[in-house]
Amino acid sequence: MVGMIAMSSCAREVTQEELIRDAVDLKMEQWKAAEVKRCSDEAFEKAEAYVDSLLVAISLETKLDTIPKPAKPEKPEKPVFKIKPDSVVVDPLIPNHQ
Repeated sequence: MVGMIAMSSCAREVTQEELIRDAVDLKMEQWKAAEVKRCSDEAFEKAEAYVDSLLVAISLETKLDTIPKPAKPEKPEKPVFKIKPDSVVVDPLIPNHQ
């Protein structure tokens, strides 16, 4: 933009109104570019928040558990103990006299 003003100034005289109009046009273009960038950034932030909330909602349903846990094992039955015959022979304290 400034280059065009400099080149055209060699060919003809530039008025102050043209310089002001060119400066205003340049400022408007910069403002429009900044607004488009701001709107684009805001749209991306909203989209990102939406996608994040969807991912959280989906993960809550599935709990992100792809491998099922094995079932709890059941307690085994108590073993049946065999009662052994008493193998200890007790001698009487007082022997029987016959």
